[in-house]
Amino acid sequence: MTTATQRLAVLPLPEFHTLSQDQVRGITCVYGGAALSPATAVDLGERRLRRVGGRVSWFPRACRRCALEQAMHALVAHSQVCEQCVDDRNLCTTGLGLVRAVREARR
Repeated sequence: MTTATQRLAVLPLPEFHTLSQDQVRGITCVYGGAALSPATAVDLGERRLRRVGGRVSWFPRACRRCALEQAMHALVAHSQVCEQCVDDRNLCTTGLGLVRAVREARR
């Protein structure tokens, strides 16, 4: 069983170097820049970056609307190019992960 954060961790993110400090810190939406509160933030899971001297972790957050939009776009883009999804969507782990991300973002 996966957690809500794990289901959303499959979503693609903007390039790290393009984000503001508030987006990196999780104060604003990583996609749209809207201010977040504990009630409105969606945790997108731990992400690891390779930096000089090692790896660092960061924990991006998004607003629910942007998380849902990103999940839907990723699912549509993936399903258009994945032969496994065309044959049997239930056998594609990427497709299933994106479906779960859409469902989680709708909550």
